Amino acid sequence: MGFNERAGTGPDTHRLRPPLRPPGTPLDSDAPTVANYRWVWIALATVALLGLGVVFVLPQLVSRYATPTLQERPLAQGQIPAPPAVGEEADSARLQAEQTLQRFLRLQAKLELENAGVWGEPAWSQVAVRVASGDRLFGERRFADAAQAYADALHKLQNLQDKRGLLLDAALDLGQRALGNDDVQAALTEFERALAIEPDHQLASHGLRRARVRAEILERMAAGKSAESNEDLEAAQAAYRQATQLDGEYQPAIENLQRVSGQLTALQFRAAMSQVLAALDSGRLSDAAEALTEAAGLKPEDSAVRDARQRLAAARQQAQLSSLRRQALNAIETENWQAAAGLYQKALAVDAGAAFARSGLVRVKERLQLHKQLDHYLSDPARLSSAEPLANAEKLLLAAGEAPDGEPRLAEKTSLLKRHVAEARVPLTVRLYSDGETEVVIYHVGRFGRFRDHQLELRPGTYTAVGSRAGYRDVRRVFTVLPGKPPPPVDIRCEEPV
Repeated sequence: MGFNERAGTGPDTHRLRPPLRPPGTPLDSDAPTVANYRWVWIALATVALLGLGVVFVLPQLVSRYATPTLQERPLAQGQIPAPPAVGEEADSARLQAEQTLQRFLRLQAKLELENAGVWGEPAWSQVAVRVASGDRLFGERRFADAAQAYADALHKLQNLQDKRGLLLDAALDLGQRALGNDDVQAALTEFERALAIEPDHQLASHGLRRARVRAEILERMAAGKSAESNEDLEAAQAAYRQATQLDGEYQPAIENLQRVSGQLTALQFRAAMSQVLAALDSGRLSDAAEALTEAAGLKPEDSAVRDARQRLAAARQQAQLSSLRRQALNAIETENWQAAAGLYQKALAVDAGAAFARSGLVRVKERLQLHKQLDHYLSDPARLSSAEPLANAEKLLLAAGEAPDGEPRLAEKTSLLKRHVAEARVPLTVRLYSDGETEVVIYHVGRFGRFRDHQLELRPGTYTAVGSRAGYRDVRRVFTVLPGKPPPPVDIRCEEPV
């Protein structure tokens, strides 16, 4: 097995990778499409799976690979076969070679996934040569030599892994230097190398973006200088500005723009202020802010700049209030009164005099209070068994009135409470049993004297019946009448002599 075959990077795998091109060269009609890159990711996933497969399948493969004898392997012309290794020493050497090879393959698979083939040259190719030598020695049953070859290859990979940070720093430094010297090709190469080492490196990504537009920047710089020589300062300024827009860190463009802008300050200021006012009038606040920034850069102390800033601040405040108002109305439509209250409070924090927020917050708080009171009774309808809570619930319903069409939750709650109130007002038949000798009284209802069987109508609630008889201990019975559900008969009689 060769170096690339173990890592899952044989010839078939390489055909999955997109064709390479020198960094920074323009794309042509043969450039990879989005579909090509999708195949690239599939190929990389395949590499990862093959690398994991090597780790787990390797011991069986190595054992199978090492089985043939020297007579089974063809020898090159003139080659003298080495004597086969025998005995415990050979077994130990073979085991050491296999273990070293497994460690090598694990590290190789890891580095393969980390693009070491891109950034690790020439060491990567040297490792391939050394491990191929180990394969040959292992096949010749020269296990000790094979173990040493595998150890050398492993050591080289470990060194390559250890140098990864240094290689990254070097690529970044060379890339920055090339960028400073306008050496576009070198900068692209070094930053792409750095990203191959660490794909998410911010400095390398930033440098690569700058390098990719540097050629276009140099074209703009040349156009600006040509326009200056023809005394076309506006064209020169446009060219230098385009250069700074492509890369705001490119100092030559910044300096030239500042120099030419100094000659056109008055003209540009008037144009910028015109843009500011037009953007404000049409409600394009971002454009207004951008143009105002440009104008303020030209004449920061000008009164027109201060006036425009005030207008922009007022417009932004109004836009924020309008947004909060819309959100609050949407919350009200869904009867989310708590959210609406929060939005109105935010609006008042932006502008304490916002009338819509003040009036809206009052209404929202009223609705929150109403729902809270309704929930108080609906959460425990048994409260309505008492006269005072029942009267309060009726007052609440009277004050609430009919729910508006846009408040179905409120309508549902008021309807449910009305039903509970109505049920609490309907008397139910209660049956009392006694012995004909006991005087029976129900507190807050009346005296019923002596009887054996008596029926009466009671509204839902909790009642206390007391029985008394001369020469006997009084008895007390507490019973509850629930709405819509007659209670079981109540037996009250004095039976304990005193």
